[in-house]
Amino acid sequence: MKDLKEEVKKIFKSKMWMVISTVDEKNQPHSSVVVYQSDGDILIFQTGTDTVKAKSIKHNNKVSITIPFRKNFLHKLVPAPPAELHFTATAEILPYDNEEAKKIFARFLKHSESVEKPSETIWVKIIPSKFISTYGVGIKLFDMRKPTKARNLVNLIE
Repeated sequence: MKDLKEEVKKIFKSKMWMVISTVDEKNQPHSSVVVYQSDGDILIFQTGTDTVKAKSIKHNNKVSITIPFRKNFLHKLVPAPPAELHFTATAEILPYDNEEAKKIFARFLKHSESVEKPSETIWVKIIPSKFISTYGVGIKLFDMRKPTKARNLVNLIE
């Protein structure tokens, strides 16, 4: 399992798109695709203060995250679903001038600093839960067609 734990952290760091799902004050679900960056432990993204996701996180900081990805070029040609990480997490709103967020997001910092209205922009820090569900991680591409082989649960704490 240690290898899968390291693989999950590597995926956190190497991918850049994720789906974040929130629930608003009326208990209505909402999902958004965002660009994120990670140090392998937490994930960071930037959004506006008035977005649905920001308002929902202020109301309820429990979120669900999905990171879908292709394993390699061949994956585009093989009829198999994308590999994925799924997990629940705690979201924390950080101010636009937060140094930890800027450090983690450094790869895209030029873009993030060109925001027109910094006073209306925040960082969101995603702290993954203890367990990460995986699909297609740590297995061969063709084994992804077999759900019992493709699924796994990784403990990030131990």
